Amino acid sequence: MLENLRTFFLKRLLRRTLAGQNRQRKVYTIQSARTIAILFDATEEKDRKDVLALVELWQEEHRKKVRLLGFVDNKQPLGQTQFPQFTPKDLKWNGTLVSEAAKTFLEDKPDLLLCLNKNQVLPLAWVAAASKAAMKIGSATPPPHDFDMVLETPAEKGVRFFVDQLELYLNKIVPSKHESASAL
Repeated sequence: MLENLRTFFLKRLLRRTLAGQNRQRKVYTIQSARTIAILFDATEEKDRKDVLALVELWQEEHRKKVRLLGFVDNKQPLGQTQFPQFTPKDLKWNGTLVSEAAKTFLEDKPDLLLCLNKNQVLPLAWVAAASKAAMKIGSATPPPHDFDMVLETPAEKGVRFFVDQLELYLNKIVPSKHESASAL
């Protein structure tokens, strides 16, 4: 009963957040974004490892500033991790998020936000909606959301497949400098 009430209030908060959303939208690719924020479901160890490997790649090879926030669907946090996290305990009875990690994450205005929410976790959806990122890309979830691009990828394919698809579509949508010069 309490969980249903919390879900109701969290969905209402999500709709209100989206209604009041005022952000400067801009198109970015992985290569053009200077700062990337990744919001993800950190409950499963495989997902955590995949995200951390991706972050390491982007930081070392592409010199990107990457911020992370993971949601752990357990009563207790994972302990010491390489990323900030929040749990269902960080929600008030009405669904309002009181996590310091989430508040710190939302203070940043990244160029690109990736929301890896394959399990359609409402607190992740709310943090994504509250973000002021210039471009938001997320997993396919039911509305409401304000993603600029939604990628529907099979859950069993994992994070790496999501990113491969993301790069494929972003490179097709955003023309390179060479292509725009030849069009003139």
